[in-house]
Amino acid sequence: MRPVADSGVRMARIAAAVALIGLVAGCGPKPIYHWGSYEESLSASLVENDNAAALSGLQATLMAAQRTGERVPPGVHAEYGFFLYRQGQHKAAIESFQREAQLFPESKPLMDKLIAKVAEQAAAEPTQATATEGAVE
Repeated sequence: MRPVADSGVRMARIAAAVALIGLVAGCGPKPIYHWGSYEESLSASLVENDNAAALSGLQATLMAAQRTGERVPPGVHAEYGFFLYRQGQHKAAIESFQREAQLFPESKPLMDKLIAKVAEQAAAEPTQATATEGAVE
């Protein structure tokens, strides 16, 4: 039979081990990107055909990341630029494509092609609105 003191020491060791495991588990790596509503906005756009919800989700994601100083994942600025383009906001779309290329250099060839196409279309439609209202950097 073990003395009562050994039982108390054993319980203290178990409690310390559980606390240490809990502490280590809570110290996981910080996420690289701020995902925000990006996945939901893609689903709204591609699955549900709800462009208003998709645009709103992208705007919320960009604004939240900007507020916290976090990076958004690849594609967010490109998707947002595409929505701006579809709304006729060519200048804001180009700025968003440029931001995507700046943050993710591997996207630069595609972004450059999109920028050229949007600029070409904007030049061909001089009366087209190029408002940046609602644009998020």
